[in-house]
Amino acid sequence: MKRLFKAVVLATVVLGFTAPVVAEERATLDEAKAMVKKARAYIREVGPDKAFAEISNPKGRFVDRELYVFVNDKTGVNMAHGANAKLIGKNLMELRDTDGVYMTKQFFGVASKGGGTVDYRFLNPVTKTIEPKTAYVEMEGDYLVGSGIFRAAK
Repeated sequence: MKRLFKAVVLATVVLGFTAPVVAEERATLDEAKAMVKKARAYIREVGPDKAFAEISNPKGRFVDRELYVFVNDKTGVNMAHGANAKLIGKNLMELRDTDGVYMTKQFFGVASKGGGTVDYRFLNPVTKTIEPKTAYVEMEGDYLVGSGIFRAAK
């Protein structure tokens, strides 16, 4: 019984200190949109190679909390990823989330119509858990540029 009491007290203390911080730290969809526009402008300004290196820098200007930019070429190959360098160079066209959503295919469908949002589930690099996510995507020439926010599970 003592162990259970200690566990409950510890959980209460930990949640009391961390839950409000996580809620405050969440990025907004407007911030994701702004990040995509900033990344597109940077690609135009410095060229793809230099831009992709900076976008993929986890400590760079295109990473803020759990908000990061990703770039795929028109075939679905990931060219830059601010949260997971292991995805760079991989074709993500057939990538599905835990609900079976073909994220990259949907990204291209939305981006080819001028840009917009796609909902799916993905690993949050801050919490290390699979969470609901909304990505905002646009095309920059032959590249798809996106960023997204993680939403609290309902």
